[in-house]
Amino acid sequence: MLAQLATAHPDIVERGGDVIGVAPAADYQATHLMETSIPFDLYLDRDHTLSERLELGEQSLWEFLFDFTAWWKYLSALTRHRRQGKVTQSYATLPAIMVLDAAGSLTYLYRGTGIADYPPLDEVLTALDETIGT
Repeated sequence: MLAQLATAHPDIVERGGDVIGVAPAADYQATHLMETSIPFDLYLDRDHTLSERLELGEQSLWEFLFDFTAWWKYLSALTRHRRQGKVTQSYATLPAIMVLDAAGSLTYLYRGTGIADYPPLDEVLTALDETIGT
């Protein structure tokens, strides 16, 4: 999803939005991504404060091991010579995508059910357009 958001970043900014990434760990990876390929800031939430406030929950080891959609996405990425780096240092941390309005109020929240569960980019852009009124 980071790659998709990086590609769409100019369009998002043109629409009046912006992107901020948040990950629970791996500051070295965030730094590398910002230096090489991500045109927006990545922040760390090591204590999972944001995840807890948004009630994102965690997946069990059993859910992780049998999340075939996530494994398929990882294998697909490997065939394109992309490696899933050591991002979260935890199999249990679930992803989310949010859209906030100018006042900082949450207008869209997608809670992932697995480590590779993200909404389609078009859905996020539609939520952005609805939030900023275009």
